[in-house]
Amino acid sequence: MKDSDQLFHKIYLNLQKIFRCLNIGQAFQGKSLPISLTQMRALSLFNEQEVVSISDISRSLGMSIQSATNLVHRLELACYVERSKNKEDKRISQVRLTNKGKQRLSFFRTGELQTIQYLLNQLDPFEGKVLNESLTNASLLLQKAIHTSSQGDPVVRTNKTNLPPRKEKYETGQGT
Repeated sequence: MKDSDQLFHKIYLNLQKIFRCLNIGQAFQGKSLPISLTQMRALSLFNEQEVVSISDISRSLGMSIQSATNLVHRLELACYVERSKNKEDKRISQVRLTNKGKQRLSFFRTGELQTIQYLLNQLDPFEGKVLNESLTNASLLLQKAIHTSSQGDPVVRTNKTNLPPRKEKYETGQGT
């Protein structure tokens, strides 16, 4: 197996372990969720910003523009989001949460936070800090990978600080 294949496999297994540990769905056992996990993932984009575009949803969820449009349409039918046209560019639809959508997102976020709080309570403060820094670095690297164009040129980012240590640190085993 090539080194790149081994790395891919290790990253995949680590991500699977993380998702199993979080097991966010466990917080909702016995509760009826009226929307799909994909719809909930779309709503979670509003954790970071008040208004998102169909393109933002498409990019973030790794789906086509048409699939994102259909997803937003289903969320509109459920009264979780509303669409409006961008004032500067009428071709762009702006998507916002409705009050019902905010309530649904809050319900989901509360369940996620309870699960994460439980897990953090099992760690000592130093381990919690290491976990947070590791997740921050992983997030930055994955965002960089997502925002790299097909030509391999990274999109200009305003925040180039907080990047993880150089790869030499990882190769010696100190960064793991």
